Amino acid sequence: MSQEPNTSQPIITDIKRIAVCGGSLGRERRSYVRGQVVDVGITDLMKADGLWDLVTGLFKGDETKITPFLDFSLAPVRKPVLKLEVFDLSGKLIYTSGKIKADEDGFFSCEIRDKLPVGFHDFQVILEGLDSFRQYSKDLAHLNANENSILGKTTIVGKGKLRILPEDYQGIVVTSDIDQTYLATDIHSGKGKFTALFETPNQKQALPGMPELYRELRLSTENAPLAFISASPHFFRRTMLATIAKDNIQIESLHLKYLEGTIKGVFDKVIDTIFNPLEFLQNGFKPAWSRTKKFLGASYQSLFDQMSYKLSILLYDRIYLPTQAKEILLGDNTESDYMIFTLYQLICMGKISGDTLEEYLYRLNFLGRDAITRDAAKKIRLYAEEILRIHGPMNPVVLTLINQTNHGPTEAEMIQKVKDALPNGLFDAEFSTKQAFYGTEGAMGMAIILEKYRFLDTNQILAVIAGMIGKVMDGKLVDEEFLLNHLDRLTLPKEAEGTKIKIMESLTSAFQNE
Repeated sequence: MSQEPNTSQPIITDIKRIAVCGGSLGRERRSYVRGQVVDVGITDLMKADGLWDLVTGLFKGDETKITPFLDFSLAPVRKPVLKLEVFDLSGKLIYTSGKIKADEDGFFSCEIRDKLPVGFHDFQVILEGLDSFRQYSKDLAHLNANENSILGKTTIVGKGKLRILPEDYQGIVVTSDIDQTYLATDIHSGKGKFTALFETPNQKQALPGMPELYRELRLSTENAPLAFISASPHFFRRTMLATIAKDNIQIESLHLKYLEGTIKGVFDKVIDTIFNPLEFLQNGFKPAWSRTKKFLGASYQSLFDQMSYKLSILLYDRIYLPTQAKEILLGDNTESDYMIFTLYQLICMGKISGDTLEEYLYRLNFLGRDAITRDAAKKIRLYAEEILRIHGPMNPVVLTLINQTNHGPTEAEMIQKVKDALPNGLFDAEFSTKQAFYGTEGAMGMAIILEKYRFLDTNQILAVIAGMIGKVMDGKLVDEEFLLNHLDRLTLPKEAEGTKIKIMESLTSAFQNE
């Protein structure tokens, strides 16, 4: 009698504590490292420390199996006490932090004010203890129930890469969105968003040519740093890191949205109102109710919107960049990237600041959404003031490219939406000679515009196009006919038409000779 195969899943027998960071970028005199400490359920096989990649926080082999849904239930470690050590590439210890106290959800941040050598460094996060009696009791209960647990033996819980730029760096820094800019994520339907939770790195598909574009751009800009910013929740981090590695893209940092922070903010606001009703009503019920509705509405929208989050991250990262660093921004038209990138430039130029900036952001309604709370507006204002203090008023952005998908407005429509949302006349006054952003279709259009600005050459455009062949774009297989038709329909500035003609001739000749 034959036995049925054993299809049971490996049994979780222990807990491993890890810090998921995702890398960081800074300058000689100011840099930072962020991350979160979580507990991961592991099997007996996964107790082998040598098979863990502490940079991605993944056990060997899990790079192809991990999904955001699996990480949704990761248990945050309450108030861990940490220490950060930074090593140069020779292994020499060049920095040791003081004690770093993480918050109740395991999130920590360490700002480094010591002058660090320019270059690529490694850091490690060391667990020194806990500042939470509840977490300590939970650990103790687990250790008493599992005498051979590795939980109490772990000291180094995470690793990462820290790149330091020289203070006089005048090169390029590239910042890119992820969904519909790098990845072909279906963010337009509830089914698509739900499916994204269960996709492994191998199932996540890049938009045709985008991995090649990132690689060629790094080659042509003398190893320019690349940072990814996404409004995807933070529990996508390990999946995203594995996806980026699969596509052979080198990055310096990955920013994802901390949704629990928004949820906690709403909860705290409700609790504060319940226990402080006099303060809530001191100016009358109607104004109090109006403020509360706006706060709750904006907080709810911010779970899905990108405005406040992405603008904050761009400004925060600018604080840690060299003054003369030049930025290239990549996004898409499905949400509000074009508005965010325009606001970022205006804020860096000091064209809207102080009380005016705070009030404008608080009252801003874009695409029918009030997505910036008063607290977020205050935070953005503080970042803006710090940028102007450090760097002075200037526009660091040399080029902004927006992937013009079928699910969003055209370039002309985007410009009009931004004009309507900004204070009257501001857009025309500041972007009369320099375009705030270019809308174009995918990697091919971006590559051609990058060539116009001398960030890529013609051969690199062809390398990007070669990477598109055989992929699926807009539901169609990318073949010779598709490429020629796509090239012919591209939205491009007039100055790039000459390059478009050269590429068309090169492709036609190559296809005829096959």
